[in-house]
Amino acid sequence: MSLLFIVQFLMGLSIIVAASRQAWAFSRDGALPFSRFFRPISQTFGYIPLRTIWGCAFLAAVLGLLSLIAPAAAQALFSLAVAGNNVAWGVPIFARIVWGQRKFKPGPFYTGDKFSTPIAWAAIVFLVFGILLSMFPVGGPDPTPQSMNYTVVINSAVWFGALAYYYIDARKWFTGPKITIEVGELTEEQEVAIREEGLDVKGVEGHRAIASESGSGEEGVVKSG
Repeated sequence: MSLLFIVQFLMGLSIIVAASRQAWAFSRDGALPFSRFFRPISQTFGYIPLRTIWGCAFLAAVLGLLSLIAPAAAQALFSLAVAGNNVAWGVPIFARIVWGQRKFKPGPFYTGDKFSTPIAWAAIVFLVFGILLSMFPVGGPDPTPQSMNYTVVINSAVWFGALAYYYIDARKWFTGPKITIEVGELTEEQEVAIREEGLDVKGVEGHRAIASESGSGEEGVVKSG
């Protein structure tokens, strides 16, 4: 039991690290409600997104309380983690190979133009399969209200709620993420592709965009024009 507690605690820490960084990135770009509150970086505690860390921890605790309602609720939350992660991984891969090929800048590990796209499509197929699999009831067909997997209900509420938030309000002011890259490393083709989307490349030194508690500094970013 002690080993399980330690493993679960370490898993929770890793998820908080990933979720808080993602939430901060969305807040930095103004894509989340209350972004102005969550985006400051704490200098006191070593330049970490302290507010998003505690925000994610509080939200996780609230969602965790739903597991006390019934086993079906706990099962839905566990399956929701799989479906949500798969969507988070699959969307940028799909966007890259469909719309972002010309703007794509390979990292240190790259399988090359010959293998990169087939691997990306294989990953998308696998992730979609995982999403569908996480929606099925554990007990097989003809589920009862007690054995039904309600992940599809929760996921639909999150996904359609996010879409409604964008089309009702966010699309009026959200111009896309801030691109924090070294402008000097962009190829001419990448600069042309970025400008075609209405973005203005600012060739200043540095490459960080940090919003701190004492103010925000944006260096070497690609802003919307």
